[in-house]
Amino acid sequence: MTHTTLRDLTLLLAGTLLCLDSQAADLNARDFFSAPPGTQLGVFYLPTTRAGEFHGPADSTGKAQLKVNAVAYRQVYFTDACGTLCTPQFIVPFADINARLPGASQRTGESGLGDPQVGGTLFFINDPASRTYSGLLSLITVPVGEYHRNNPDVSPGANRWGATFVYNYTQGIGEKWVLEANLEAQLYGKNDDYFASELKQDPLYRLQAFASYDFTPATYGALRLIQAEGGALRINRQRIDDTRKRYTQVGFEVGHWLDQQNQLMFSLSQNVAASNGYAGTDALLRLVHVF
Repeated sequence: MTHTTLRDLTLLLAGTLLCLDSQAADLNARDFFSAPPGTQLGVFYLPTTRAGEFHGPADSTGKAQLKVNAVAYRQVYFTDACGTLCTPQFIVPFADINARLPGASQRTGESGLGDPQVGGTLFFINDPASRTYSGLLSLITVPVGEYHRNNPDVSPGANRWGATFVYNYTQGIGEKWVLEANLEAQLYGKNDDYFASELKQDPLYRLQAFASYDFTPATYGALRLIQAEGGALRINRQRIDDTRKRYTQVGFEVGHWLDQQNQLMFSLSQNVAASNGYAGTDALLRLVHVF
């Protein structure tokens, strides 16, 4: 491939792949609240993304669009087998992706199983009485999802290993407020089959912060802020200009316990600033069942 062709292909990839990477690790308020050992959670996620513009030089036509409908199942176990509280877990996603990639004249899309993640959280602080928690969430992404070597930009799977690490600190304030800060690093292995080339990506770093409030014992609302930067791309060890991503996202969520075993949560987020990436809206419906 020529230098120009590699650059064009990778600019197409930057918009969709980085968007999906960030969604895979998005947190929600109170995710680090603990439960007694022996508790199990089954969590269903229904996330959607709608973006009608791409911010960056890759979109010369101004017609880039992104539409993602997904579903994911997450199983979480609380145990003290680690010497302290920890939560072995796995996540299995399915995604339907349709996009007009930056600079492209036609839409393209794929659907299928994405790359599953396995890992868990190790708690350093676990004080439910004061709602004070701290822990490290580690997730390994296993490249067994559906990958289309001739259409990798919108493939549900990424054909590469990955690792996500999130350090959380959660602090209750008074009887109703909870403040949370999460420092995150997403690390990526290489994709050795990206249009017969080798694709590598720099780490993506994010801060995710939440402020939540108990309206009733069963219902809370939360404001969220995400600040992200990184993820520049390289093809065959050659760095591609204008692929380092930066964005700021704000949003809110509302969670309600339907009964003692089932919680329903809805969130809505909007990118208010973006560089070298799609600018759009993310919505999520989540159901948690306690076993």
